[in-house]
Amino acid sequence: MEQTQEKGNSVISDKLVFIDEEFSTKNEVIEFIVNQAEKSGYISDFKDFYASVQKREEEVPTAIGYQIAIPHGKSEAVNHPFIAFIRTKDEFQWSADNEEMVRLVFLIGVPQESPGKLHLKFISQLSKKLLDDEFRENLLSQNDKTKVFEQLSSIEI
Repeated sequence: MEQTQEKGNSVISDKLVFIDEEFSTKNEVIEFIVNQAEKSGYISDFKDFYASVQKREEEVPTAIGYQIAIPHGKSEAVNHPFIAFIRTKDEFQWSADNEEMVRLVFLIGVPQESPGKLHLKFISQLSKKLLDDEFRENLLSQNDKTKVFEQLSSIEI
């Protein structure tokens, strides 16, 4: 894995930003992102982390409206906290029991023994930014992956 700078936004990596991917189910999206996180060295065990994200989804689906879902997991398999982002080409229904349509997915991974409520801090900071209509619209319309990464890096985490 490349050296990760120890500054606030090091949890967001350009290796974990994807735009206009063709997925149509929550499981496809989560599986893809977890696989990429493992390839990039953010996690050490695909099955363990994937299971922690799915367990959380079973408790309460993480679609929050505005075409956004924020699945997350805490696991010993997480080597370094991260936020991955994927924009799907088309919106899709997040889960059978939740009719929310989603295109913007932020998957958060934190180590099991992370300080305090690190994942809640990430979700809070992300949610504040996503309430901004212009910020959301840019994520939906921007076609340059580098610009999307720069926009996400502006979130203070």
